[in-house]
Amino acid sequence: MINMMGKGAYPSINQSDVESISVPLPPLETQHAIVAEIEAEQKAVDACRELIALYEGKIKAVIERVWGKDSNET
Repeated sequence: MINMMGKGAYPSINQSDVESISVPLPPLETQHAIVAEIEAEQKAVDACRELIALYEGKIKAVIERVWGKDSNET
């Protein structure tokens, strides 16, 4: 791409240059493995978010108890 850029004050690349570039793709099996790994990581992130929400609730309840506030009052 650098070789395709103009040599002026503002080097740039145009759309036809970008369209002419061939981007190699990994084999389909590798693509599926990558997707599976990303999905597994997303499930872990989602589980962590749920855990955070659960513990935020627990922390709030403890703070309210420490300050003498009924957790049903809000």
